[in-house]
Amino acid sequence: MSASRWLSFLLAVTLNVILVSSAPHLRADDFSFVILHNNDMHGRFEETERNTGSCQKGNRNSTCIGGMARTAHVIRAYRQRAKESAGPPVLYLNAGDTFVGTTWFSLFTWNISSSFINLLKPDALSLGNHEFDLTEKALAPFISNLDAPVLAANLNFSQEPTLAGKVNGSTIVQLSGRQVGIIGYLTPETIKVSQVGKVTFEDEVPAVRREAEALAAQGVNIIIALGHSGYNMDQTIAREVELVDIVVGGHTNTFLWNGAQPDSELIQDLYPKVITQESGKQVPVVQAYAYTKYLGVLNCSFDSNGDLTAFAGQPLLMSTSIPQEADLLQLLDVYRPAIDALNEEIIGYSRVFLDGDNWNCRHQECNLGNLVADALVSYATSESTDRWSSVPIGLYNGGGIRNSITPQGETGAVSRGDLIAVLPFGNQVVELTLKGSDLLQAIEQMVRSQGETSSGEFPQVSGLRLVVDMNREPYSRVLSLKARCGICDVPVYETVVSDQNYTLVTSSFLADGGDGITVLSDKYLNKRVMDLGDLDATANYITKYTPIYPEIQGRIRVQNSTVEDNDEDSGNAGSRMGSSWMLLMLVCLLLPTVFQREV
Repeated sequence: MSASRWLSFLLAVTLNVILVSSAPHLRADDFSFVILHNNDMHGRFEETERNTGSCQKGNRNSTCIGGMARTAHVIRAYRQRAKESAGPPVLYLNAGDTFVGTTWFSLFTWNISSSFINLLKPDALSLGNHEFDLTEKALAPFISNLDAPVLAANLNFSQEPTLAGKVNGSTIVQLSGRQVGIIGYLTPETIKVSQVGKVTFEDEVPAVRREAEALAAQGVNIIIALGHSGYNMDQTIAREVELVDIVVGGHTNTFLWNGAQPDSELIQDLYPKVITQESGKQVPVVQAYAYTKYLGVLNCSFDSNGDLTAFAGQPLLMSTSIPQEADLLQLLDVYRPAIDALNEEIIGYSRVFLDGDNWNCRHQECNLGNLVADALVSYATSESTDRWSSVPIGLYNGGGIRNSITPQGETGAVSRGDLIAVLPFGNQVVELTLKGSDLLQAIEQMVRSQGETSSGEFPQVSGLRLVVDMNREPYSRVLSLKARCGICDVPVYETVVSDQNYTLVTSSFLADGGDGITVLSDKYLNKRVMDLGDLDATANYITKYTPIYPEIQGRIRVQNSTVEDNDEDSGNAGSRMGSSWMLLMLVCLLLPTVFQREV
């Protein structure tokens, strides 16, 4: 049996066993299709290291994983089987945040993004918050050059002429004669974390409900919500919007998985998460982590009334066994010379791995966060004439750190290209003076999140020592806050005093109230925008102090921290898998091998 036929056989058997066991009312004439989906790709056009950082030159085509060329291979394989009637129809959905996160994007922005997305040929995309980072000047041409519809039902573009008319609330896709409605949504938090211009937002639930009712009025009875608001909101939409059948989400990089942990990502829930509405209707919710490391695969069946009769799936780890499509690799080579030039510009050396992991830097102290915060203080101190420093405190947001750095070769080289991928936003360094009471409130704002945002505001610090309890109510979580003195003979840490002034250095993003840290934008006593940006300040620091070896120093202690419990409906998810569990695991393990055999 050929590899293609063998995979088709496995898929057919799996679907029959899993779907029948999960839905005893499945009938022969039910309509089945597969949803392929990803989210938060963040500029991973090229394959990456397993930690999702930039693929080192010596590891290309050997140990690196993910990347859009592998994503394209799997999508095309599924679509080819559907074309040959050897597999179910395919719906490929992208849940936003294609923008930002690598040197590739920093150099080529919307152009490279639209080029690669068009090769993947999604049926629909939602906007992500990072699509607004370069304002409408990048977003408008990105959308205009896409071949697929971009959706956002809760956004109003009427006052932003360059975007007006380019984004719809929903679209209808024809799959084997059946209509499938897809509704987009995006978190209103985008207003706080990006540059939305005159675009206005409304809450997701009423907007999605309104769009679903409009689709139903057109006779559409299969409706998918596709959005970028985070796992909590995905579940809320599934619970509260009665007409929605499936939710495909993004923004929180949530890793859903069935079975043993496949790699370094911590499993946050089963795939899919099942939400039960008051009526008893079950609505699957899915995400597929981020950075092209996984591709979500959800099989589903509907009856003629549009009722979901069966569903099952598992993300596919985009491992080295999955081939890369040649046309996407060729497109990478078009852009590669400029990337290679930056990667060959060595700015210093590191003796240690520089951890910019998305989860780590948004929930706890990370050594790359320490490095950036120290670099800002070092830059400000070099311009200070008072004692050892008039600016002894550095404050950065974990979400501003977009990548890790794996030092290159035996020497541990760090390149400018590495650092651009870490700090891609072009923020200026800003000096602020605050009252102690306001500094405390700024830190409270930065530790307020426990799932309601993607936690990009979590602090990375220099010259501060803080203890927080994330189980306490927001804005009362800081148990202890000490600051390093500046105008002193010997730097020591002392408890922050409410009416004392403290001078710190931060990014222009935070100084302008980004990530909702409004204390910094509203309560400062003095403000000075400095000459360098965060990228150059950090590069200079690495060069000056090379070789570097930043460590975890206990600057931030998080007490009694627990991962958010999302198990209210997990019993349903467990019971529906039933006796099909082992077969599903077998297929998910075999899929990469079969893809490799086909090439």
